[in-house]
Amino acid sequence: MKYYYTPLIGLVLMLYCTSYLAHAGVNTYICKIYQAVEMSDEGQIIRHKGIWESIIGSSFTVNRDTGEMIGLPFATDGWLGDVQVLNRGGKENSYRAIVLSGKPNVSAKYIYIAEYKDKLSKPFWGNGDDHVIFSGLCD
Repeated sequence: MKYYYTPLIGLVLMLYCTSYLAHAGVNTYICKIYQAVEMSDEGQIIRHKGIWESIIGSSFTVNRDTGEMIGLPFATDGWLGDVQVLNRGGKENSYRAIVLSGKPNVSAKYIYIAEYKDKLSKPFWGNGDDHVIFSGLCD
């Protein structure tokens, strides 16, 4: 009868190790988008009902050191501009980064992650190079 516990213990250890390895490192956020909003013609913030609506529920990553972001709508690969980490964040500050495209017609992406929040999941908001503002949580 004691042999029945061996596979169960193995399964529990495997699940624990797999979930541990799936988390990003201390220098990387994995963020999930929960909402997309935009400004109406009347100056109100309203739910976005366009092409970006399809990425609600998707995830992207942020490198806290370099500011590099992978995944829509914040992807920095292929941009001809510069990524600047304005504040790396910490117990009393938020993480902030800006991405500027090359000239002459400059586009900007900005992200704010409330690193100082005393929770595992940190709220974020930001905009891609469009008029839509995204929000969600980062781990």
